[in-house]
Amino acid sequence: MKLYKELAEWWPLMSPHTEYEEEASLYLEIIRRYHPDIKTALEFGSGGGSNAYYLKRHFSMTLTDLSPDMLEVSRKLNPECEHFQGDMRNLVLDAKFDLVFIHDAIMYLTTGEDLLEVMRNAKRHLNENGILFIMTDQFEETFRPETSHGGVDKDGRGMRYLEWTYDSDPEDQITETEYAYILRDENGNVFREYDHAKSGLFSMGEWEELLRGAGFKAIFEQINYTSVDGIYYGIVAAQTKT
Repeated sequence: MKLYKELAEWWPLMSPHTEYEEEASLYLEIIRRYHPDIKTALEFGSGGGSNAYYLKRHFSMTLTDLSPDMLEVSRKLNPECEHFQGDMRNLVLDAKFDLVFIHDAIMYLTTGEDLLEVMRNAKRHLNENGILFIMTDQFEETFRPETSHGGVDKDGRGMRYLEWTYDSDPEDQITETEYAYILRDENGNVFREYDHAKSGLFSMGEWEELLRGAGFKAIFEQINYTSVDGIYYGIVAAQTKT
């Protein structure tokens, strides 16, 4: 997507980190319920680092993302965190963590084989009692077509976006999202960009089976946002004995 490459510098105007405070606190409450003594965490697909901005106050965070441009955005927001570029399916760090956290970046994986690779890689990076927490936005059971919009002005620039997510073929386990961006630079010039993304759509049962195959037991925790409509679940995955 352009948003994660040539338009990455506009990310803080599309999705300001101040909009993540509630969700980060909800995730933290769930994580601590299953592992109250987390000291180190690894995030796959950390993007602009907005969740990390709040979570890093409670434990040390190492941030990774496929996009070097998004990592640069995150470094400005989270200069005290280590950042590494790489694919969550096969990135290898010489460390183990109490928590592996994956937010909605995992949605860009559209096959069960890719998801399984990520889960196995997460397990390789966990301490013996560490847990995996996945926050994907959609399951087959909860998906609905959706249109949203937003954006802010800051430091003389502005951005507004329209986002439309739909499922054009219910048989292919893929949803699509169209984006329209209107951007105004510091000189007052306005321009427009368009973007497109595909996301995987799997049932809770499929997630559970894949996690079992990677050596985890899945527990689904409902997330009750106050500012977002819809039904959302996080997945807490505890390691099983092998």
